[in-house]
Amino acid sequence: MTRPERVLIVGAGPVGLAAAVEFRRRGFHPRIIDAGEGPTDEAQSRALGILPTTLDILTASGITDRLLAEGGHIENAEISLDGKRLFAISTKPARTRHNFILTLPQGRTERLMIEWLAAHDVTVEWNTAFVSLADTHAPRVSLSNGETVAADLVLGVDGVHSAVREDVGIPWSGEGYPAEFALADVIFERPVEASTARANLRTAKGGTGGAVALLPLSETTGRYVGIAPSTDALLAGIEGIAAVTWESRFSVSFRHAERMAKGRVFLAGDAAHVHSPVGGRGMNLGIWDAAWLAFLASEGRQSEYEMRRLPSVRQVLKDTRQMTDVIAAPSANILNLLRYAMPLATQLPWVRRTIAERLLALDLPQPEWLRGAYGTDRESRTP
Repeated sequence: MTRPERVLIVGAGPVGLAAAVEFRRRGFHPRIIDAGEGPTDEAQSRALGILPTTLDILTASGITDRLLAEGGHIENAEISLDGKRLFAISTKPARTRHNFILTLPQGRTERLMIEWLAAHDVTVEWNTAFVSLADTHAPRVSLSNGETVAADLVLGVDGVHSAVREDVGIPWSGEGYPAEFALADVIFERPVEASTARANLRTAKGGTGGAVALLPLSETTGRYVGIAPSTDALLAGIEGIAAVTWESRFSVSFRHAERMAKGRVFLAGDAAHVHSPVGGRGMNLGIWDAAWLAFLASEGRQSEYEMRRLPSVRQVLKDTRQMTDVIAAPSANILNLLRYAMPLATQLPWVRRTIAERLLALDLPQPEWLRGAYGTDRESRTP
């Protein structure tokens, strides 16, 4: 393929915005549309964990500096079973400059990217929906405003119910998950340690069942999320909450598009794959999709996109499903591992480093254009 000139991005969530940023900084002038009225409400944290690879990717545009200036750092995690602390782990041994999880509400992340795009002559066209697409090899896209747009590359990042994916007929494979999830953004009665996440595995013997994790946003605010049928059940037995500012219940599924490209039409983010929030991979995985496509397109290699991304997507879905099964219904062997083996194993430096890099998704292959960049001494491989 030759380098595309006319790029149309359908969807202006964090993945679509990241795609626009990456295309723009590589010399394209993408057009980005969204059916919604504007970015995510700042009162709703939604996707709040930003991983090191994402920070590395966004360093070139300067957006990482803006994210770091506003976000919090999670560098430690405490693991408990039925409220009894078992062991602690740290992300600091990871071999990366950004050896932490950056926390920032999705609405702020989106607005920082929108501001960057506006400064580089790209404006999000809100209230403009994708309607249909004719000819995936020479796309002509019909929009809700009556316009027909000719494009050399169309990127569908329009969510799990992607109109782009459905219109071009790419199958959506996978299954739902039986457990229910709940989350609550809270204000604490007293300051907490903002750099420490906490996860409590609650067995039926412990009372409420399921699992709950606390991800601090600051010393005074944070998110509780876990497997629970309601917010009340999620927060049962948890003390020190002054107020709940936002709450949500949701089900999850493990699905992915059987193809991530068809002709000159490409998929990324939730339009291409969805899974549970366990591990915090969702938004980050989508941003990595977007960055890969922009990189490949800049070299006229966009035909390699599906080959590059599908293996990593399948691996993340497999790993996330296994992690979700563990916290939803831990076996006796898993419980014994947590009680007895992990407290001892985490005393070993190589185990601490392995766990840290897995937590930060550094065990996944890294983008080839980041090889040797940003102070990392990890092996650079292509997904």
